[in-house]
Amino acid sequence: MPLISLWTSNPGAVTDLSIEQIVATAGDGKLRDETTCSVELRQFLAQVGSEQLAAYAKYCLTDSFSKSGLVLQDVVNELGRRLDYKVSNGRYQGVTGRIGFDGIWRGPDGADLVVEVKTTDAYRIPLDTIAAYRDRLRDAGEIGRDASVLIVVGREDTGELEAQVRGSRHAWDFRLISVDALLKLVELKESTEAGLTGASRFVNPMPFTGGQRGE
Repeated sequence: MPLISLWTSNPGAVTDLSIEQIVATAGDGKLRDETTCSVELRQFLAQVGSEQLAAYAKYCLTDSFSKSGLVLQDVVNELGRRLDYKVSNGRYQGVTGRIGFDGIWRGPDGADLVVEVKTTDAYRIPLDTIAAYRDRLRDAGEIGRDASVLIVVGREDTGELEAQVRGSRHAWDFRLISVDALLKLVELKESTEAGLTGASRFVNPMPFTGGQRGE
């Protein structure tokens, strides 16, 4: 039974599954760009509670499985929507002639973020490559001229990556946040009735000075 049909008829049965099992029930179970599996997974993530998104993100980070990084990418983009960003999902895999990005988030005031999702900061991230993608998106008119880059990292300790960014020429327009801190922003937004969102802390952000962003 397709994922969305199963979710509609028996949501309890679906929420009892791990995100790995849920992906296997979507489409043909093979998560690739422009497939029914991808479409159903994203539709499903848009309908579940944020506490489920948190569980799925943590599963991707602690119980690595095939395509777990791609699933985390979709979960992070859905968290962006929960923070009132208008989100465009990126591709899972780069292809010739297409600009690589994991997500584009447009804030309520029109400021754009090019989002890059990393499961770990154990390896040096090619900042120049990410910046080049951002510049190509600007030139194509898909983002504003003042767009920044937001790197979402699975690990809570982002110290090594912070040092890498601080020591680069990208310190003024690259931002960092851990998945855990992003989840806390969503929780904070949903627990208040004031109408203000944690997302505002990323709109027109100040230059990078170190420390975990969003906490």
